[in-house]
Amino acid sequence: MAKAKKTKEEKLEPIGEIKMAPAQKLEQCEWVFQFDDDEPQIFAWTSEDSPDEEPTVTLTINNTKDAYISFTNRNSGKKFKLFPRELSAEGIKLREFQKQQNESLKKDIENESENTKD
Repeated sequence: MAKAKKTKEEKLEPIGEIKMAPAQKLEQCEWVFQFDDDEPQIFAWTSEDSPDEEPTVTLTINNTKDAYISFTNRNSGKKFKLFPRELSAEGIKLREFQKQQNESLKKDIENESENTKD
């Protein structure tokens, strides 16, 4: 049976204080999209008809060929489109890269944990 390693108990002195301000809720607001530094484009806003309803915007795109969400900048005509497609070679590479990054991070955390033990 493996022996448990004893860890040193270190006392750290505080060097400062961080305070988090609560997120400021927007009672009357609008949702926008923006291309680079172009003028933001409004695509939704809070409803005056439903003051008791929690204002949220939820975007859902199903994994079907014809599913998409698009936005068009009315000033420049630029289009922004979100859509699903069959997994591409580039997607496979990105997925593998992310998997390697996650494994590397996990190993770094494990090594860090082992290095702090006696």
